[in-house]
Amino acid sequence: MVYYGDEEFGYKRVRERKRPENIDYSQPAKSVERALETLMATCARSERCISDIRRSLYRWRMRTEDYEPIIRRLVEERFVDEERYARLYVRDKANCSGWGKRKIELGLKAKGIPADIIAAALQEMEPDRQAEQLETLLYRRKLREEGKAKSAYELRTRLFRWAAGRGYDFSEIDDVLGRILSDTYEPDETLTRY
Repeated sequence: MVYYGDEEFGYKRVRERKRPENIDYSQPAKSVERALETLMATCARSERCISDIRRSLYRWRMRTEDYEPIIRRLVEERFVDEERYARLYVRDKANCSGWGKRKIELGLKAKGIPADIIAAALQEMEPDRQAEQLETLLYRRKLREEGKAKSAYELRTRLFRWAAGRGYDFSEIDDVLGRILSDTYEPDETLTRY
C-alpha cells in the first residue's frame, strides 16, 4: 500500500498499481502477420479508413516500414475503401448524429480523406432531409432553452450557436430560426418535446 498523507487526518490509502515488468517497448506488440489478421477481422466488423489503420499500427508499436505493405494488402483485398468509408460516415453522421455538412466535411478531413472523395460523398446528402432535420433539432432545442434564455435575442443567439456548432450553414440556420421563432409557427405533429 502507498499512503497519501497521514491516516490520522483522513487521507486515503491507495493500492499501488502492479505494472508488468517484462514488456520490451522497443519491440512491436504484434508481428506483421498477426497485425494483418487482427486488422482484417476489425475491418470485416466495421468500416475503417486508412488513418484508423495507421493509428492502430502505431498503437501496436509496429515499425513504420511495415505500415505500407499492411495497408496495401488491406486495400487490395477491399477491407479498406476510402470512398465506401466516406459515404457511410456521411450517412451515419447526417442521419444518426444530426450533423450538418460543414461538421461532416471537417470530420472527414481530420481522418485524412482526399477532398474529391469528400465532395462526392457530400453530394449524396439530401438537402430537403437536412432542412427537415435542422427544423426538428432546433425546435426541440428551443423548447429546452426557452426557460434559460432571458430574452428573445438571447434565445435566438443560443439556438444559432448550437446549430452552427452542429455544422449547419448560416443561411439554413437563419431561415429555419425565422420560421420557428415567428408567432405563426405551428410545429408538425410528429415533433415531440424530446
